[in-house]
Amino acid sequence: MDKQVRQFLKQVANSIVKLELISYFHEHPFAMDNQAGLAGWLNRQETDLVDALEDLAAEGLVSHEGQGPAAVYSYLTDNAYSAVIERVVSAYRMTRDAVSEELRSLERRQDRLRKEYETLLFTERGKTETILNSFDEAVVVLNRERTILLANGRLLGSFGRAGAPENAAGLALLEVIREEPAQACLRALKEMDSEGEPVDHADNDRCYRVQSFPVTGPDGRVITDENGQVYATVTVFRDVTRDREIEQMREDFISMLTHDLKNPLGIILGTSTLLLDSKVGEITEKQHKLLGNIVKSCSTMELLIQDFLMLSRLEAGELKMSLVQLDINNMLKGILQMFNPRIREKGLSLTFKTDYDNVQVLADPVQLERVISNLVDNAVKYNREGGRIEISCGKDDSPDMVRVEVADTGGGIPDAELPYVFEKFRRASSDKQAKGSGLGLAIARQLISSMGGEIRVSSTPGEGSRFSFRLPKAPR
Repeated sequence: MDKQVRQFLKQVANSIVKLELISYFHEHPFAMDNQAGLAGWLNRQETDLVDALEDLAAEGLVSHEGQGPAAVYSYLTDNAYSAVIERVVSAYRMTRDAVSEELRSLERRQDRLRKEYETLLFTERGKTETILNSFDEAVVVLNRERTILLANGRLLGSFGRAGAPENAAGLALLEVIREEPAQACLRALKEMDSEGEPVDHADNDRCYRVQSFPVTGPDGRVITDENGQVYATVTVFRDVTRDREIEQMREDFISMLTHDLKNPLGIILGTSTLLLDSKVGEITEKQHKLLGNIVKSCSTMELLIQDFLMLSRLEAGELKMSLVQLDINNMLKGILQMFNPRIREKGLSLTFKTDYDNVQVLADPVQLERVISNLVDNAVKYNREGGRIEISCGKDDSPDMVRVEVADTGGGIPDAELPYVFEKFRRASSDKQAKGSGLGLAIARQLISSMGGEIRVSSTPGEGSRFSFRLPKAPR
């Protein structure tokens, strides 16, 4: 490329738009057109041409009559760059034709790949639909616009609208399934975004647990678009009717059992106490010991029955909370004082610290004392000889809440059991020596939740556990 051509490209034809205009006028030297007409010929926006036309007019390559969008432009064939323009346009045309041919080749290859992809997608789609149709659960796959990508036969059979097509792909969710299950699906999608709980849905005497999940790739990562949005979601309707029936039967049985046991147990305890206190005659030392065992066992069973009744009332929503303002520091100190003899007996060290001089929480004092006592009792019971117990009252991530933590240096909870710690009748397998019903933590979670709080646990096997709960501060 000679010096003149390089200088021309640098000073005059220094953009693709200018090269296109120069090429067009060179090929049509007698053409006269305005911005709109030139934009149509070059397949560009009018705004793309405004500055370029002004620059070419300033260089003496084109002239114009009028101003603005109505100005008519024509080519000045006799200009200072006539000798160079022929070579520039010829080179540009050759380059343009080569690029066009390359683009056409790429388009043909893209068409071929698209057809191959569609064939593969159709095959894989058939496999996926076969797998989905084998599920007992109703399943629907949606894209970002809540349009159905896949839906199995169970979904259409259980929730489909009358006359809905068998192939639901490409249709909106509400076009295919009825209003109530569709709304349950949308609520499950919102819960997924906020990492919430599954959604319960009742439909024709059946109970379903609805949960949504983002679609992931082979590497386990969530598939997202260029904006980081989840590409597709899978929503599962799991029929839990039988589970609910069994749970209700179990709860009814526990309620009946505890009520029926309470009266005869009271008679046994009362009678044994009278005999033990020699109210109906003198007893021997051996009889005194045996009666003491009976009274002790009755007291243990009575506590167990109270736990059953408490949990039953909590789950039925029958336990009313008497929320009052109370000083959480004073309550913690009072409970720790009650546990001091047991703590000293086991050789444990106890520390208590607080971030507040005076902080009031809104809670039921009886039930909150029950929760704290249960946590401290576990910290003593499951701790090792000579271990530590750390109690703290501090600030929470939310400024409207107060956090209480109870930590121990016991055997800890295995990772596999940690998610089930607050379930009924669950006890850590790491310590089989300690006695208990497995209801204490389940009751604690229900009570804290009823008082507007939340309870959590973290644990390291072999090092100990840390239970924490938070409660709302009392209004000033």
